[in-house]
Amino acid sequence: MLKRLLIYVNRYVKLIIGICISVVGLYYAFIGIDFTQLWTIIKQVDLFYGFLALFIIIFSNVVRTIRWQILAKPIDEISFKPGFSAIMIGYFGNSVLPFRMGEFLRAYILAEKTSLNAPTAFGTIVIERILDFVGLSLLILLAIIAYPAEWIDQKIIIGVVALSIGAFAFLFYFNEIKKLFPFQMDKMKYLNKNPALKIITFFSKIISGAIAIRSTNKVMLILLYTIVIWAMYCLSTYYALMSIGITLKWYQVCILLISTTFAISIPAAPAYVGTYHAAVVYVLTSFFAINQLDAQASAILIHAVGTIPFIIIGAWYFINSSVSIKDINQKKIINN
Repeated sequence: MLKRLLIYVNRYVKLIIGICISVVGLYYAFIGIDFTQLWTIIKQVDLFYGFLALFIIIFSNVVRTIRWQILAKPIDEISFKPGFSAIMIGYFGNSVLPFRMGEFLRAYILAEKTSLNAPTAFGTIVIERILDFVGLSLLILLAIIAYPAEWIDQKIIIGVVALSIGAFAFLFYFNEIKKLFPFQMDKMKYLNKNPALKIITFFSKIISGAIAIRSTNKVMLILLYTIVIWAMYCLSTYYALMSIGITLKWYQVCILLISTTFAISIPAAPAYVGTYHAAVVYVLTSFFAINQLDAQASAILIHAVGTIPFIIIGAWYFINSSVSIKDINQKKIINN
């Protein structure tokens, strides 16, 4: 009982801290805002570029689904529709629920529609996210070559590149690494208790999903899809800015995208409210000399393009599924 109470307290403390961070971000992004002028800018948005940005960001998830199918194929065949719906429901969950529950929701949805169990499905999501960071690392290196300014700390560069490539290499060569440690944890007597064994089994299923990439002969194709996904993110951001009347060079768009990616990794309220807006306003005004009002309008529009369609589409798929939020609590996933 006490343990459960501590878990709930910990969750709500994190939620409160996240909301506070979002409030600070919103205050920074929109301090001194003139809502009348802001509304004038938003009304003058070029709808062609706006819808183009919207189409590209949604279509990027078609590419993401295809990549996910290839990643999971050594374990199970995932048809396109359940894969795409699970991705959209995952984004919906991340946008409306605290604690990034969308990833667990995505894994559970996929497990409901395929023969995969939820932890193994979550393992495939883990390797997918690691691939995203590999793509981010390449984008950072490309931006540094084109724009060698002090817009990012070298320690951050080294850290992101090392962690993403290191994590990818660890999972890719996991079987070889495992041979260096010949003991089997699940057979050790002091761990052969029900709770401990459940946790070990749970993480072994996650690992089995994450290392599935090793069993495919399409690693280069997977990396190519990763590059395409990030290129589409850049294009969507570029056209969203153009709809406001802001034209940036390609490497400046990359820097903005990199900055917002770091910003949304900070614990905050659902849908990355506040942290995302603060990053956009800071980068546009500090590095690219965009006036405050245009930067604020850009923050609102780019954030809307990257969240509203996913909330709507994800909510539609979620409502038409047979899964409830209660189904994705940690206990249920471990039991699967």
